[in-house]
Amino acid sequence: MRWNLVDMLRGIAVLLVLFRHHPSGGVLGEVGWLGVDLFFVISGFLVSGLIFDEARATGRFMALRFLIRRAFKIQPSFLALIGITALAMWATDRQDPPLNYIAELLFFQNYHEGLWSHTWSLAVEEHFYLLVVGCTAALLRWRIKLTWRAFFISCVLGMFFFTTLRALAWTAHPFQVLTHFYPSHLRMDSLLAGVLLAGWHRHRPGSFSALFPTGRSYLLLLAVLLFLPTVLLPFGSFWMYTIGLSTAYVGGMVLVGLAVERSTSMEHGSRDPLSKGLAWIGGISYNTYLWHLFVLLLVEMVTQRFGLQHGWVELAGFVALALLAGWLTTVLVERPALRIRNAVVPSWQRSITRINREGGHGEGDPQ
Repeated sequence: MRWNLVDMLRGIAVLLVLFRHHPSGGVLGEVGWLGVDLFFVISGFLVSGLIFDEARATGRFMALRFLIRRAFKIQPSFLALIGITALAMWATDRQDPPLNYIAELLFFQNYHEGLWSHTWSLAVEEHFYLLVVGCTAALLRWRIKLTWRAFFISCVLGMFFFTTLRALAWTAHPFQVLTHFYPSHLRMDSLLAGVLLAGWHRHRPGSFSALFPTGRSYLLLLAVLLFLPTVLLPFGSFWMYTIGLSTAYVGGMVLVGLAVERSTSMEHGSRDPLSKGLAWIGGISYNTYLWHLFVLLLVEMVTQRFGLQHGWVELAGFVALALLAGWLTTVLVERPALRIRNAVVPSWQRSITRINREGGHGEGDPQ
């Protein structure tokens, strides 16, 4: 299912990141880093939702197939970025240590310097995917069935665990972005919040549907209040880094829950031009995020020559070109890769459809 309002949230998230990384981002730039945390909640919700759906429908989970399909989604555009980066560095006589390339390609650039400062978030997501896939496969292999209560408690304890790790890291040595903000073991709770929301949506749809439509205004106000600590507290302070990040992902859960429920109740996508535009940006948000710093470097080279650097003209050009780059790589790289993926490694839904057409059922398939 495609939730248009979730795409809108992704569009808002990537725009926040763009404003964050430009000197003229203003107020949006100050809080723009929250876009990544919103991405984490959305990603945790969407990816774990795929796992829940497969396990519930088939009684099993093909971990290797899932990871291969995720690789087809993530890797082609990412490898294109790394390849173009390497060519650009060669053309400009710049050199980076080989370990920086290895860090990018093996996704540990959030523990060791890579080629780009923003790809740390991809590493966090990759590490989290591996963790969730491994846990799911182990539970199914050992035939351990978690009740909703056990699942809920496990997620809450996991989020508390990551918050505790952040508190210990902050007290151990002074806050630095590289050591406190990027490491996976200090940031996975945002993704885990998305998993909890997906579990609630799949396993308790009645209470999920009952809450979000009835109190939309109050829930929107609640989300704003939950984001306030990260906005009002100094970046990197103890309370912002521990409690603030935690309330932020709870606020993200509220927004994603509202977006999912509202999208489900709408017969058609919003016809409002702003909403449609944000949803379109959300559809190309991954590639826009990947390429935006590369675009920013090129834009700054041009604007510096004409004396237009760090102004609104540069900001507008940067945002427009970053979106253009995201759209082009989505069309030229991501979509062809996904067509190949669907042909070579079909989804479990298509596999079931094919088996049923052939007149048989595989083990674990619905009878």
